[in-house]
Amino acid sequence: MSSATLHTIDDYESLLVALQDVLGVVVPDGQRSNLLERIDPLLLRYKLKSLASLAQKLQEGDADVRTTVLDVISHREPTWMLSSDIKKILRNYVFSQLPHNARIWVVGCGQGQLAYSIAMEMTTFEHRSGGAKNHHIFATDILQENIAWADEAKYSMLQLSTLSDENTKLYVTLDKKADNGQVRDKIRQRINFYRYDITDDLQPLDPMDLIICPDELVYFSNGVKTSILQQIAQLLNSGGIFLTAGGQIISAGLGLERVEHAAGLFYRQVS
Repeated sequence: MSSATLHTIDDYESLLVALQDVLGVVVPDGQRSNLLERIDPLLLRYKLKSLASLAQKLQEGDADVRTTVLDVISHREPTWMLSSDIKKILRNYVFSQLPHNARIWVVGCGQGQLAYSIAMEMTTFEHRSGGAKNHHIFATDILQENIAWADEAKYSMLQLSTLSDENTKLYVTLDKKADNGQVRDKIRQRINFYRYDITDDLQPLDPMDLIICPDELVYFSNGVKTSILQQIAQLLNSGGIFLTAGGQIISAGLGLERVEHAAGLFYRQVS
């Protein structure tokens, strides 16, 4: 551990226990060094003296600390680029299978780029296939500040640099003087952003036809992951589709059937 001199083993172990007990998060051995690099700034933010103090805050149920720690652990750099697997199956199978007025949930949308990228792909598909199906996206993230950013839909030129030239031209209004760009209304109006924690009860949510959760489940223990997947299966309409990271293995018996299609791998809701 690169930060071993700053923390005692007991403090570190107490944090790992709290992460699993409170958040259902299990940190793989290979990622523990990186974990300290992410967690250390939180000690200063919350004026805590040790990892054990942070663990105690978690065990006491401090909601702000819980949300921030979970975000720090699961955080990934914002990007417009969908994984090649998800993009391929959306283009070549999923979009064509969705009913009119389909409801789509994008989990872990960050600052909005992921959801906007999917909406752009969806709109381009509709143009090429000759008709709008009026699909609507509901995008969630655990941090309220990310939701506020996503709602504004304004990004710096640096943030827009990973968006394809085609999508930038079609779906973003650039302001070179301000060195930024704003996603156009025809894309924005297809998405509603909400703050939501995927470990909360999902039953209050309305049924979905498609749920996209690229890698939010990676960090959770098997027990927490199983509970989330069971709720996702219940949330999907009959025959609804669940897309996740290609390496994610979902056990049988959770209400999600593994389908290996020519366009790629996905899971289908089975009643």
